[in-house]
Amino acid sequence: MFLFAWQILFKTDFILLPFFVAIWVLLAIFYRNIKYKNTVLYKYFLPALCFRLLGALLTALMYQYYYGYGDTYYYFFASRDIYNALLNYPLAAYDMLFVDFYNWDFSTSTYVTFRRIFTRPPEALVIKIAGLFSIFGFGTYIGTSFILTVFSFLGCWGIYRVFYDLYPHLHKPLAFAILFLPSMCFWSTGIMKDSLVIAGLGFYVYGIYFGLIKKKKKLIRSVFFIILGVWLMKTIKIYVLISILPASIIWVIFMFNKRIKTPLLRKILGPFFLGLGSLGAYLTIQQLGTMYYEYTLEGFIKEAAKTQWWLKLSTERDGGSGYDFGVIEPTLRGLLNVFPKAVIVTLFRPFLWETSKMIVFPSAIESTFTLCLTFYVIIKVGVLRSLISILRDPVILFCMVFAIIFAFCIGFTAYNFGALARYKIPCMPFYFIAMILLLDKGKQKKNLLRINRNKGKS
Repeated sequence: MFLFAWQILFKTDFILLPFFVAIWVLLAIFYRNIKYKNTVLYKYFLPALCFRLLGALLTALMYQYYYGYGDTYYYFFASRDIYNALLNYPLAAYDMLFVDFYNWDFSTSTYVTFRRIFTRPPEALVIKIAGLFSIFGFGTYIGTSFILTVFSFLGCWGIYRVFYDLYPHLHKPLAFAILFLPSMCFWSTGIMKDSLVIAGLGFYVYGIYFGLIKKKKKLIRSVFFIILGVWLMKTIKIYVLISILPASIIWVIFMFNKRIKTPLLRKILGPFFLGLGSLGAYLTIQQLGTMYYEYTLEGFIKEAAKTQWWLKLSTERDGGSGYDFGVIEPTLRGLLNVFPKAVIVTLFRPFLWETSKMIVFPSAIESTFTLCLTFYVIIKVGVLRSLISILRDPVILFCMVFAIIFAFCIGFTAYNFGALARYKIPCMPFYFIAMILLLDKGKQKKNLLRINRNKGKS
């Protein structure tokens, strides 16, 4: 509770705020003018970055003046320790950045505010990256936060580049789904795990598409992005990697099938490729389960139980709003029974009447919009036609497999609407992309039928 008396925002942050904004805007304009002049991408790059920086500022204000505590406090204090050490005690800074905590020189610990946080790899990586970036942010929260926010934005921009390349005529709805999604622009900013995970997810998707599927970009660069993305996701939030791997394996294999020019052969091999992709995804998850106990069935249930216990406790303590699935049988059957409930919670809740705090209200509005959009797609496209489109289109299948797997993992473990709003952001752009593509396919089919009818009349 002593953290209530501590600060992450000081006068220096507000004095330097215009300087940081000006620097990033000028850099963005310079990069945009060189890279995207005379393209559709030109008009989205700067507004999307500015919207993300605004989200970073609002997040910082929320943690300082509304919550008064949070993980970002610990990350900032520890990164500031690295910043001070880089300026005054280089050997200690070297230990903090590159040496395992248990092998530190004895004197290094004297320069650290919270030693225990360096013992946990996910938190330690956030701190180390933030500590390195803090040099360019002059040791301020806002300066360091903006750098991590830009890093996160570049990951999102990578995702947008992929889907714009696939569907250039959908540039506007895709921009709203990926670049201007309010929850993404708010929660994937600042000195938090989420900023780095979103960056990693974006780099991974970008590398997979341009390196393995399209093969039009430099292979070495694409492989670098894949490795960087896998490393960030594996170290910080491995369940994001667990969710994206099976989806991307199916995506890559299906895209190879789509390139078969003979329609009959493509139809014959379709089920084979679906089975091959599913088998590859299953074996990948199995292999990860042997490496990480918490991702076996038994381990997943035990870890979920721990997370649920802590979030229930914090929800009751802070007077937050949560949900409960009741008693869950710790078996595969038990997980399958709760599967649809968990997915629905992640994608469509909290409902508007479940918001007990104003801070959760924006999430409820977004969830309501997601629910309405889903019903709209079902009505316009139809359930059967939607399912057929998902199974036949590798891109839609990729988006839906990732979104559904991830939605289940988060819905099953969060048990708190405040935590849910932040945890679910990696899958939401992909779910919205799937809805956009289903609507587009339905529209194309109707236009084709209309053209055929007109030809018949003539």
